[in-house]
Amino acid sequence: MKTYRRILVPLPAGGQSDILLHRAAELALGPRTQMLVLRVLDTRSGFEPDGPAPALPGEAASRRAPDVKKKLELQLARNNLGWAEAKVVWGDAKALLADVIRTWEPDLVVACAGQLPHGILEGADVLTVSRRSLLRRLAEALHHPVPRHA
Repeated sequence: MKTYRRILVPLPAGGQSDILLHRAAELALGPRTQMLVLRVLDTRSGFEPDGPAPALPGEAASRRAPDVKKKLELQLARNNLGWAEAKVVWGDAKALLADVIRTWEPDLVVACAGQLPHGILEGADVLTVSRRSLLRRLAEALHHPVPRHA
């Protein structure tokens, strides 16, 4: 099995983040492995206006960022990844993710299928987890049958 030294885990806004963290932790075997867990607050949608904040770009996201980072650090601690670096950024999700990949230069990116921008991963391995398999893994972990359509 290949040993990875720099693992990037961009967490989606949905509830699949624990499964991605488990997969990344399984691959972080070396003592010198660095892991960057990234949460991107997409400022293009989902923000309610609160006073003058809509007039200032990123103002609402910058107010939310400390709380989101604290929750992310707690989530890492719950998953025995307290040693990993947690980072919260805001803006256009795909552009920010592309920028982090270019500057941090990970060996491995663990992400949900369809989350990564195309054409920016040079020299990095990618482990994509499809949303359907995430549901299956969660159901197996809880010992429930996988929901199927009739």
